Amino acid sequence: MATRRGPTKGGRVLVKLPFGRNTPPKGRQRGLSSLVKVKEGVADLLKLKPVTSIPTAKVTFKTASGSKTVTRIRNVGSYRQQSVTLIFAKPQTIKGSRGQYDTVSLPLGSGCTVTDAVIYFQKNFPNIVGIRTQSGNRIQWGVGGS
Repeated sequence: MATRRGPTKGGRVLVKLPFGRNTPPKGRQRGLSSLVKVKEGVADLLKLKPVTSIPTAKVTFKTASGSKTVTRIRNVGSYRQQSVTLIFAKPQTIKGSRGQYDTVSLPLGSGCTVTDAVIYFQKNFPNIVGIRTQSGNRIQWGVGGS
């Protein structure tokens, strides 16, 4: 059976990557985060659990009667920023999608580096044999894959 190319099916869920750094924002500077939005089937395959509580922020603004503070949901989770492609040794079936895939895309949060991803997947997932970066560099530590 031929392997599929293209996107996997399903919605995106907010997950926290088990590698990388998290630092809170300071003033106007953004903090570092390992929160990313990943397709449901890919999150299930990589054993990533969805975040149980959505991050919020307190916002203070002026009103006619003074100032008011409200809680708002923060728009977090990298999705179209930096990403890597995970290369499988053998084609994998992704839950919710038809067919098997040789590779899947994984976004990286602002607190995550390619080095963090390589070390984590090399140690914890024997079915992943390499990573391809956005610039086309291929880092491979196993045999197989396309």
